[in-house]
Amino acid sequence: MRSCERVLRLLGAPLLLLAGGVSALPPALPLDRLPDVDRARLTERAARLATMSAAEREALLARQAAWAALPAAERARRRLAFEAAADLPDAERARLQRAAAYFDSLPEDAQQALRVRFEQVDLGLRRGWLLGPTLGAMWPRLHPLFAAMPEAQRAPAIAALRAASPQALDDLALLAQRTPPQDRDALRRQWLAVPAPERDAWLRARASP
Repeated sequence: MRSCERVLRLLGAPLLLLAGGVSALPPALPLDRLPDVDRARLTERAARLATMSAAEREALLARQAAWAALPAAERARRRLAFEAAADLPDAERARLQRAAAYFDSLPEDAQQALRVRFEQVDLGLRRGWLLGPTLGAMWPRLHPLFAAMPEAQRAPAIAALRAASPQALDDLALLAQRTPPQDRDALRRQWLAVPAPERDAWLRARASP
């Protein structure tokens, strides 16, 4: 848990053990009517709370109060970062853990300078870093293809990007730059419609001179 929290801190996510709240399960909650995922999550929360000391509960409540005091937009931003960190592949998460350790080792003025530089980056490009260090570094080139992507395509597109080889990502970025804005939606749809095992070859054929 500690290493995961370091990743989330680097991304700006809230350091809340239970981002959705800390109260125990209400006695009258109809657990049998809840979806399996929700029931498991609530049961896990109750189990964690039951093992906490009084001091740990007070600390958690203090963090919850600090979270509730944040503006709604800031909570939404941090929640998005939290969810993005949870979805990262293990190798990407490990790279972020190393980056977080290095960031923590810097003097406060150096940390602040990096924060200021990051805040000056275009918001769309900053969000690309939520996808991890590999896609984050590629995002300035990939961004034109995904900036206006429908929400329904988001999960399939991210999964396809994570599965792509370095050469395929480079090819896709090249196509994104070559394709006129009015044709990028069609390109993205065509790419997602290609069977996963064939996507890299499909991109290579179109990106080659």
